[in-house]
Amino acid sequence: MPQKDQFSIFQEKGGREMRTILVVDDEEEIREILKQFFTDLDFNVVVCENGARAVPRIEEADILVTDFNMPPGINGGELAEIAKQQKPGIRVIIMTGISWDVPSDHLADVVIEKPFNLEALERAVKG
Repeated sequence: MPQKDQFSIFQEKGGREMRTILVVDDEEEIREILKQFFTDLDFNVVVCENGARAVPRIEEADILVTDFNMPPGINGGELAEIAKQQKPGIRVIIMTGISWDVPSDHLADVVIEKPFNLEALERAVKG
C-alpha cells in the first residue's frame, strides 16, 4: 500500500478530506481554544504564536485565521498579504479588537471583531 506524503495538505477522516486551518495569535489561551474548536469541527489545525513562524506553514493551509495586532515583527495584516501572494486561493480571516484599523478590502476575506462568539467564527471559516 503506498504511503501518503507526510506533507499532504489533506488528511482523510471517515473517507473525507480534511481542510487545514493555520491559526496565528500571540495569546496562548486563544490559540488553544481555537485549536480545540477547529479540531472538533474536523479540521486539521496548525498553530503559531507569531507571523514569522506562520510564514513557512502557509503552503499547508487552506484557511488562515490570524490576529491583526501582534507584537513586533510580522503582524496579521502583513501575514495576510504574504499568504495571498504565496497561495492566492487561501481564505483569510482576521480577528481584531479594532476593526476600523483593518483594510479588509484586499487583506481579508472576513474581518471578525473581538470579542466574538465561536459560531460567528465557524460561519466565517465555512464561508
